[in-house]
Amino acid sequence: MTQPEPHEHDARHSSTEAAPDRSARGLGDTLSWAFELESAGGMGGALWLTREIVAEATDPFCAMLDASTTLAHLEELKNAYKLLRTTSVSSAERNLAARLYVAAIAAALVRYGVFITQQKSDALIRALGELNADESMPANMRELALGAIDIVGTLRR
Repeated sequence: MTQPEPHEHDARHSSTEAAPDRSARGLGDTLSWAFELESAGGMGGALWLTREIVAEATDPFCAMLDASTTLAHLEELKNAYKLLRTTSVSSAERNLAARLYVAAIAAALVRYGVFITQQKSDALIRALGELNADESMPANMRELALGAIDIVGTLRR
C-alpha cells in the first residue's frame, strides 16, 4: 500500500474544505432572501416577481416609477401581477396583485403614453379610481392612478 504524496493529500483536503464555504454562503444568501420575503407579508410574491423583472427595484412601487424601468418591464410586471392575482394563496396577496396590475397599466400610461391593456375605458377608469381611493397604497401610487385617469379620459374619447 502506497502513501499519497504530501502535496496530493493537501490538494484533496483543501478542495473539500472550500466546497462547504461556498455552499454555506449560498445557503446564507438563500436564507436571507427567504426571510426577507417572509417578513414582507402579503407582498412576498410581488416583491420576488418584481425583482426578477426589474433587478434593481427595492419594491414593486418603486419599480413602477423608477427611470430605469422600461415599457417592456411594465408590460412584464403587469402580466406577472395578473398571474399572481389569480394564483396567490392569500387574499391579501391577491388584492395587492390586483392593485399592482392596475398600477403597472397606470405607469405605462403616465410615463410612456401607452395603453398596455385591452380593458375598456370605463372598466379601466373604475380600477384606477379604486387604486386612487385605496389608502393602504402609497401616495405616489394613488397619484399615479389619478394621472392615468386623466390620460384615459383624454386619449380614449
